[in-house]
Amino acid sequence: MSTRRKSAYTPARLPLLRWLTDGGASVQPHIRDQLLSEIFASQGAVMMGILNGLIFNTMAECLAGGFVFLGFIALEIGLAICRIFVVRTGGAASAMGKPTPTDMYLLTAICWCALQGAMAFAAMCTGNAVLEVLSASATIGLIGPICARNYPAPRYAMLLVCLCELPLLAGELMTGERWMVVGLLMTPGLMLGCVSVIQRLHRMSVALLEAEYASQQRADRDMLTGLLNRAGLANVLLGLEAARTRFVMFYLDLDGFKSVNDTLGHPAGDVLLQAVAVRLQAMMGESDTVARLGGDEFVVVTPSLGPAESAAFAGGIIRRITDQDYSLGAKGDARVGLSIGYACWPEDGPTLELLQNHADFALYESKKAGKGVHRRFAGPGIDLTEDLRVSPARLP
Repeated sequence: MSTRRKSAYTPARLPLLRWLTDGGASVQPHIRDQLLSEIFASQGAVMMGILNGLIFNTMAECLAGGFVFLGFIALEIGLAICRIFVVRTGGAASAMGKPTPTDMYLLTAICWCALQGAMAFAAMCTGNAVLEVLSASATIGLIGPICARNYPAPRYAMLLVCLCELPLLAGELMTGERWMVVGLLMTPGLMLGCVSVIQRLHRMSVALLEAEYASQQRADRDMLTGLLNRAGLANVLLGLEAARTRFVMFYLDLDGFKSVNDTLGHPAGDVLLQAVAVRLQAMMGESDTVARLGGDEFVVVTPSLGPAESAAFAGGIIRRITDQDYSLGAKGDARVGLSIGYACWPEDGPTLELLQNHADFALYESKKAGKGVHRRFAGPGIDLTEDLRVSPARLP
């Protein structure tokens, strides 16, 4: 069964990019999706990085002259336009649940880091002491934000660090200053430090997300059956309403469950409820939702159905739940019946609260009509009452 997810970003399509952003085999898929969203920088962060690059190149052009830094300025502006467009498009698509330009974002970020490295190399090769100091300071200053932003994907983060740092190191060696070789000796320590920081942040983030997910599961899930509870169902319904998605809400109530509890005991009743939940889940599609409201009351929400198919679907649920006995272990076997009331959104209720009330009322009407009955809410001026009777001999 699916629950509504918050804004998410589409995994990369290119195999290399997918490998770079893979958080590791131990990371669960739902955690991996959340980690991916952390990699996407905000528009403000992108703008600040671009602004610093333009300032540095403008100053380098003034101090060193030539066409190299003019070319860097042109590349910085062109890449800035592309990156801002990708960030804005990705954010909007994510919020709407549409595919995001993840590959393009990753590629533009890689190009930007490579550009910063090229700028540092060129600055070191000018022989200008001011540019050499500033390029080294600017490059080292990028390392921290890169690690902090991209720790959800350690491989990708280290690639960005290398694209910034290694050209600077090469430029230092090109200066001809013999003491610059110290930079070569310091680089392994710097890289190991980056790896350590990134991995530590990654482990902490995964642990935090797993704890948050477990807490959310406890808040949104029924502890007995593993189905959504009232809170979890409310989140699903709000998502459907926000997306303007038509759906049908079925209220289910077991017939004869109380007698099972009274004669066989509550543990046997719990086993029965778990078995009913399994049967319900087995017949649902990917977009359908099953919830337990409490006791022997369940709810099924199906955005894949329209009003015309609802009666047949309700009948199918009744047959699936009532056709076979339930094995209760040492307590033997038991059989229950099922009554269903349902309402269609938006036809049978313009608001979620009203729709749930109408589905509950339809369930009340089906219970009055007898066991094994399903009925759709029939409001004023609507004659849509349907029922399906199951042979009384097959019910408790």
